[in-house]
Amino acid sequence: MTCYLLHSGQTSAERLARQVPRLVPTQELRMVTADDIVIRYGNTDDPDRGLWVVNRRESLLLAESRRAMLKSLRRAGVNCPRYRSQDNETELRTQLVRHYRVPVFNLKALACFRTDAKTVWLSKRINQVLDTFSEVPMEYDEESSKVCLLAVRSIHALGLEFGLVSIGVTAHQRLLVLDVASAPVCKGRVLQLYAAAANAYLDTEERIAKGDRESVMLGTDLEFMLKSRQGKMVLASRYFPTRGSVGCDDRTFAGDRARRPLAELRPKPARTPEKLCANIEVTLREAGLMARRMYPKWVAGSAPFERFPIGGHIHFSGVPFTGRIVSLLDVYVGLPLMLVEDPLTAVRRRPKYGFLGDVRHKSHGGFEYRTPASFVLDPMIALGGLALAYIVAQHHETLPYLALHRADRVRAFYNNDRDYLLPLSEEVYARIQGTRAYGDYKAAIDLLFAMIRSDEVWDETVDLRTAWQIPAASVRAVAAKGRGGQTGYLEQAIRRR
Repeated sequence: MTCYLLHSGQTSAERLARQVPRLVPTQELRMVTADDIVIRYGNTDDPDRGLWVVNRRESLLLAESRRAMLKSLRRAGVNCPRYRSQDNETELRTQLVRHYRVPVFNLKALACFRTDAKTVWLSKRINQVLDTFSEVPMEYDEESSKVCLLAVRSIHALGLEFGLVSIGVTAHQRLLVLDVASAPVCKGRVLQLYAAAANAYLDTEERIAKGDRESVMLGTDLEFMLKSRQGKMVLASRYFPTRGSVGCDDRTFAGDRARRPLAELRPKPARTPEKLCANIEVTLREAGLMARRMYPKWVAGSAPFERFPIGGHIHFSGVPFTGRIVSLLDVYVGLPLMLVEDPLTAVRRRPKYGFLGDVRHKSHGGFEYRTPASFVLDPMIALGGLALAYIVAQHHETLPYLALHRADRVRAFYNNDRDYLLPLSEEVYARIQGTRAYGDYKAAIDLLFAMIRSDEVWDETVDLRTAWQIPAASVRAVAAKGRGGQTGYLEQAIRRR
């Protein structure tokens, strides 16, 4: 494996190549093989080639036009300034009180630079960190943490993995992405940051190429809500504690920390999808002991109530984090699960929640993929979603990337245009069927793609306890059956399907 730095003679690219000797600088791609990696530094001359391309050509072309770039960001739910209709100048309707610039590489924020200067020249592209900016810790305060998350989100929304993001803060504490530079100026501290990140990235890719791997561990947290007999929201905090394997999400109702509307299942992690699914069932039974009444119902999916989107977050340990992994998860997990969501509630959730590439890094060293809705509605759908995630974790070295992040397909994803994305889902299914792990989870995976082909979506009105056969009237007896890792209904469901 060789890693090429494709550039157009920029001084910054030459500096970066000198700092990272394993990067082979080039201005053309004719020597690139199917095993090689290419990092594009602004050069859009040749079509993409190689095993993986950091900053794909189509994304670089998009980023060249500030108008098109900001439009794409807004489509993905990112707040940006708008253009005047008469000309090509941007305008801000509110005054900015602070500015940040965040360098990103491999979908990780590398540092956070801030200035309280009020002036920003929106008529010019912003591609460097100026002397007026001071570096602050990325978790210096809540604002800087949000800025860093927004920078990574913006880079991925454009199909990039590497760039410099400029963000402004309004007087009302609203964050606005002002610009994204896909070929930022690299010098001084910024050059050091990018060089260190490139070295770490190459270390990871070399380990992957050698087949060095750890044992994969999967985890999840799945949100659900409570609905009264009259169809109204019931606070989860009435029944469940904040912490523990069954608890409440951090979101509050009307700002009151004692009133929490979202319940959350936090099963023990596992090394296989079926074991994790079994742990979900055990956790559901624990929840059943805390809320034994037939009503309120337990509901999940995309957004059971208007202002409360919910998610099904998948945790990974033992999987090397790269921008490629995030893109593969979008294609092989995010897309199929999106295609079985209820479109009426899905529009409440995206793009603010459940956007493509929604990832958080965890303190234990793993990461969390947050794009899917809460897929706990049915044990077979849950098993299918976790099986897809497991296949990406086990086969990311060989799974090919399919171009979900094209502008037309991204638009279809956020508009819930299932018909437009159906041909791509068939490609996804074919690639999944070609993996070794597919045979172990064939029934659950086939069910998901059968639903997609037949234009069937999951039922968000079903009570989770009904779906998992945990009757509210006899939770004590059912919970007793579930002790010791017994997962009777899941096993029955697999056989029945």
